[in-house]
Amino acid sequence: WGGKDKAAIEARAREVLAEVGLDPDMVWDRTPRELSGGQCQRVCIARALMLDPKVLICDEPVSSLDVSVQAQILNLLEDAKKRHGLSLLFIAHNMAVVKNISDRVMIMYLGRVCEIVPAEDMQNRALHPYTQLLLSSIPDPDATVTAAQNVEQKVIELPSPLNPPSGCRFRTRCPLATDLCAEEVPELRLVQGGHQVACHNV
Repeated sequence: WGGKDKAAIEARAREVLAEVGLDPDMVWDRTPRELSGGQCQRVCIARALMLDPKVLICDEPVSSLDVSVQAQILNLLEDAKKRHGLSLLFIAHNMAVVKNISDRVMIMYLGRVCEIVPAEDMQNRALHPYTQLLLSSIPDPDATVTAAQNVEQKVIELPSPLNPPSGCRFRTRCPLATDLCAEEVPELRLVQGGHQVACHNV
């Protein structure tokens, strides 16, 4: 914004505030504590859009919001993605949210990539035991559950990220773990178009 006059900057700010569903006159002089959680997230998105980015990094953008507001913010991000040609790097623990907003999903455990899978294939074609465990945490109103929703894990104390297990970092919780899993780090390998997995046993 170097070289832009104050009026041009304010006009652009009002434009993006309106774009994210806020009344510029209502929020212009308010402090964060005077805004709701959803409004604060909308302001954060507006601030990012001010710079016309190509990539927007969203780190747990809806984790502290109730479900109805989550849906509004996710719809807003989808709209911004289409309108501005944005790429989103969406970081979250809520797999239901991840499935709904992503085109491609990377699953990580203790800093290592376990699986990369197209979002549309994740529910029924996930291969890594950790991905399946995460999917099993999503409530499903359908009584007919998939195999991915019946995964068991070893009950142990969670390992420290400062001192992770040797080999596969998920092996201490994995029902498929063998001696090889403790000895060698599994390489990420291509299963089929766009789907990669790092596991010795799938």
